[in-house]
Amino acid sequence: MLKIIYMGTPPFAATILEKLCDELYPPVAVVSQVAKATGRGHKVIPSAVEDLGRRLGLNVITSLNVNASPTLDVLRTFEPDIILVAALGQILKEEILSLPKLGCFNVHGSLLPKYRGAAPVQRAIWDGETFTGITIQKVVRKLDAGDIVLKKEIAIEPEETAGQLMDRLAHLGGEALVESIRLIEAGKAHLTPQDESQVTYAKKIEKEDARVNFELPAHQVYNQIRALQPWPVAETKLGDTRVKIFGARVSPIKDAGKPGDIFTDHKSHLTIQCGQQTALALTEIQPENRKRLKIHEFLQAFRGNFPFTKIGMN
Repeated sequence: MLKIIYMGTPPFAATILEKLCDELYPPVAVVSQVAKATGRGHKVIPSAVEDLGRRLGLNVITSLNVNASPTLDVLRTFEPDIILVAALGQILKEEILSLPKLGCFNVHGSLLPKYRGAAPVQRAIWDGETFTGITIQKVVRKLDAGDIVLKKEIAIEPEETAGQLMDRLAHLGGEALVESIRLIEAGKAHLTPQDESQVTYAKKIEKEDARVNFELPAHQVYNQIRALQPWPVAETKLGDTRVKIFGARVSPIKDAGKPGDIFTDHKSHLTIQCGQQTALALTEIQPENRKRLKIHEFLQAFRGNFPFTKIGMN
């Protein structure tokens, strides 16, 4: 049985940790980022990994900087054979990488070498990919560039959001990690170098990415809407009101207009002209300071006289 230190922070990593404990054995220690204040009340809430680790009675270590001497000194006491990482949110430096006897291994949410970086799930959906997967790879100093233990592929459903895909990938990641550890334990793991000519990068998602540009073709806007859920959620402006877009579908266009033009029956549908003579029907939105509404619920408030003819960021 290997002495494992597990590092992770969000629900994605907690799901993988649970799979590891259920189907293999618990790690000797769990490391997560320090709990942060969130929400309007600034309540300090532990990460999903910290919460699960404590509920399972594991040795839990929280750290602002896992590479700092105080944390590193504690990790050394466990004399780990292997360190496993899943969405920790921190970059491991050489002192950590050289600590375990068998190395550090990462659970990455793409089929490397495609989509190295911080947001592989969101960027795959945004780019219109039809499949993605999980890669278990050895951690090296260069980001997501280490040799691959194994990969598991999964289809991206046509209407799937990043949050939904992340949940499915977490379960797949748990399966892949357990399989990888068993291979490593048995001395049967074959590490395969990545093809550097096939590398693409998944840039971190920023709040500014939420802005919708209706001059783009409808399918690109639709992919953006899916990719930005649950955060930061695609948004636009209707008059002076900021509106988040939670649901939409690419729609046949009957009237020719300019990007941002609105076509509606004032009761049940609201369609937006997009670029290249394409259109997007909004199905669920959230106006600023209001709850999420199906589009027919939103239109009902205007009593058959929807006043806007254009939509877009001012």
